[in-house]
Amino acid sequence: ILAAATYDTDTELGIMLGIEDKNIAGSGNILSSNLKINTEDLKYDINYTQFPLFNPFLSNTYSLYNQENDYTSSFGYKSLRQGFGYFLKFNDNSQTSYGIGANYEFIKGHSATNTSQLSITDNIGNFENVILNFTISKDTTNDIFNPSSGHYNQLKLNISPNGISDDPYIKFIYANKNYFNLKNTKNFIFFNNNIGYAESLKSKLKTINSFSLGGSNFKGFDFRGIGPIENNFYLGGNQFYTSTFGYGSSFLFDEKDNINVKLFLTAGSIGNSDYVSNNDFDIRSSAGISFDLISPVGPISFTIAQPLLKESNDKVRVFSFAIGNSF
Repeated sequence: ILAAATYDTDTELGIMLGIEDKNIAGSGNILSSNLKINTEDLKYDINYTQFPLFNPFLSNTYSLYNQENDYTSSFGYKSLRQGFGYFLKFNDNSQTSYGIGANYEFIKGHSATNTSQLSITDNIGNFENVILNFTISKDTTNDIFNPSSGHYNQLKLNISPNGISDDPYIKFIYANKNYFNLKNTKNFIFFNNNIGYAESLKSKLKTINSFSLGGSNFKGFDFRGIGPIENNFYLGGNQFYTSTFGYGSSFLFDEKDNINVKLFLTAGSIGNSDYVSNNDFDIRSSAGISFDLISPVGPISFTIAQPLLKESNDKVRVFSFAIGNSF
């Protein structure tokens, strides 16, 4: 049984409730049910994971979910998602995994805050989509929350095919993280990169399927604070990238401390929204310092960052705080 509270300056206070049986009826299979609530998201899901006896490296996961999102302060509408899906995962060793799956999703967009703005009204109505998912990842890092050596690479590809989906599109996200331990010390340098590309296969890529930038994925800027806006509503973008270079230490004063400190410099941009003609990929950058405290309730992170390059419409946030997430 899980009951937890989380907090970050993106979606503020959150609550997670769950129940899980990791050996249902003595079969070795997993059945879980979860409820997640924050200021923007209300999601309930049920997942059943089955491990075939003939191959312990395979798993079959069946999912059913209901999700409500309140985007009125950002994209300008509310959304209801209901769906079910299947995902097949294969681990060829402890570091590399492959996955393929499919989801059926019903989306209802409603409560438009501006009925004359196309980026909002395009999301209003009922839509049915089939989404194919492909994932490959390799993780050689030495810690799940605060790695100091190793590499992490993950590629995700989502395809909503034309002809069987109301919103056909293609989207891929590549995450690359690199940590290099300095010899004879507990200090390290890191270089992390994220790239995203999405394109509609029919007309415009709706904002519900677009990328956003700022907040936890770009320190020094507000949540969804980078990128094009129209009439004070966020549009997101079809492409984005970020690169972060930094220096970290696993302790602050002595080896008994459980505080991790990082100095970092981030650069990146977002653009190519289908709803604006000005889609320049203007670079943004910020520099800062983060403190991650590893506590009995999980990581607690404090970050101070100052934008170095920004555009006039960007929203700045110097200080951020999170419980349950590290830098």
